[in-house]
Amino acid sequence: MNSQESRQENAPDTGNRASYRALFAIRNYRLLLMSQTISVIGDGVYAIALIWLMKLLTGSALWMSALLVAETLPLIVLGMFAGVIVDRSSKRKILICCDIIRGIIIAMVILLWITGVLLPYQLIAAALLLSSFTAFFGPARAVTVRNIVPEPYMFQAQSVAQLVQTVVGLTAPALGAWLLTIGTVYAFGFNAATFFISCLLLMLVRDARMTERREASMNFASLAADFKEGLDTIMTQPLLRNLIIYIMLINFMLSPTALLFPLMVGNASELAVLEISFFIGIAAGALVTGFVRRWPYIVTMSTGLGLLMAGLGMLFWIRGLVWEALFVFAAGLGSPLANVTLQTLFMLKVPRPVLGRAAGMMRVMTEGSRPLAMMLTGMLLSWIPVRSFFGVMGIFGIMVIVLLVMNPAIRKDSDASVHHPAAAEAGAATKEVM
Repeated sequence: MNSQESRQENAPDTGNRASYRALFAIRNYRLLLMSQTISVIGDGVYAIALIWLMKLLTGSALWMSALLVAETLPLIVLGMFAGVIVDRSSKRKILICCDIIRGIIIAMVILLWITGVLLPYQLIAAALLLSSFTAFFGPARAVTVRNIVPEPYMFQAQSVAQLVQTVVGLTAPALGAWLLTIGTVYAFGFNAATFFISCLLLMLVRDARMTERREASMNFASLAADFKEGLDTIMTQPLLRNLIIYIMLINFMLSPTALLFPLMVGNASELAVLEISFFIGIAAGALVTGFVRRWPYIVTMSTGLGLLMAGLGMLFWIRGLVWEALFVFAAGLGSPLANVTLQTLFMLKVPRPVLGRAAGMMRVMTEGSRPLAMMLTGMLLSWIPVRSFFGVMGIFGIMVIVLLVMNPAIRKDSDASVHHPAAAEAGAATKEVM
């Protein structure tokens, strides 16, 4: 298929009203969506299987926290450069190579585990390598979607992507926990298979724009200019500038949960119950967001964060799997209320031309606290009981929420200029005309 044919296939008649039916009529988009769905399932299974395998290997909270740090660092460090490099390279090659290499890495972990020679540092090295390629895969897929999907259908494409990420991504950890009850090899084998299946689907995508390269200088000055523009966009927005402080604090407190849950339970079955409870809570919270969309954003956000932090904090006081699952459900219920609000605020406040770079900088800034939080948790667990962390998490989290609600800049901006986005856009248009 040549370039002209691929463009014609991906440009259906836009004279008609854009619809999901027309979007799914695009062959390349269907293949890309199936690849994304398979990848998200694999990522979710991998996330829970990796930390569980380190627990089986060492039983050490310090090793488990080191593994989570190793998994996070490449996404932060390489994430700053990945977008720029992807723009200058063949997206198709990046996507296919990343899937193949990640599948091989997981296959090597399985081989080492089966033969009984897998060591903790080898698992950490595998996590570092896999996350490094993931840092490039994400931006490459985002650019590919933008190239394949015509502009009138972009809203529908983003809605479908969000649905896949939310529903499939949140069911995958529960699937991973279930696979762990059968055997660790099955969980990692499933993950490796998803990478190879995703790769095969990507090979079937034929679009000349996926192989286009942009000739541009690759030097420190050009990279620094891109970073500075994304950072300036965030720091010049009062709402974003204030919110990012609280987001960093909340991320710092929530990061250890990936480590604390496996340590709190006695077996994989109990872990599966907690993961499923959290998923059910998130699914219920996603439905609730449709009924509270007229609330001021600060009310929705603080309510969601309150449920999230209080639900986790109560794990310090209560005992019994049923009660634990109930409060984990409450935490899951608050997660969509907080996340959807924060994402909406960000999308509305950042100008479209710099949205990608600003999003990259925001991720680096907010995720930067996670490695420190996990390493501190791993060291402190030698002296502090696991459940005590949940108690401190709940109390400190509620304090941060109170400070957020009392912040006049956040209260004024989120209530007035963002609560009614249509009115805000109309007001901005009026100012431009005047």
